[in-house]
Amino acid sequence: MRTFLIALMLLFSGLAQANPFAQSDFLPVNKAFVFSSERLDSGQMRLHWKITDGYYLYQKRLKFDGLPVEQQPALPPALPHQDEYFGSTQVYRGELELIVPADAGGQLRMGWQGCADAGLCYPPQTSLVNLGNTTVAE
Repeated sequence: MRTFLIALMLLFSGLAQANPFAQSDFLPVNKAFVFSSERLDSGQMRLHWKITDGYYLYQKRLKFDGLPVEQQPALPPALPHQDEYFGSTQVYRGELELIVPADAGGQLRMGWQGCADAGLCYPPQTSLVNLGNTTVAE
């Protein structure tokens, strides 16, 4: 019995080390999805995500708390994606750029969520964007 337990433990430790999708193989969320914002000369606010290869952002998880509907940025077309968690959905890969109109004011609580193709979904993320100045990370 003791030999069996030792063999079983060695098997499981070998499987854990051989797992190509081990947790340590995933980028931290701020490296997988690099968010920035900047005020343009026109007075508009540019919101930008650089999305690392092998990762994607969900279109339906973008949130613009603090902006009335008429001031929320238009979303560009997204790519179709079959997701094990959300089914058929739309995603962004590579990069995403959104423009907030110049007449928007106050603070915007920008929210988003993304996943890795290898199977890890990150918790929802937020950043506070001061529409009068620059981004304040939360």
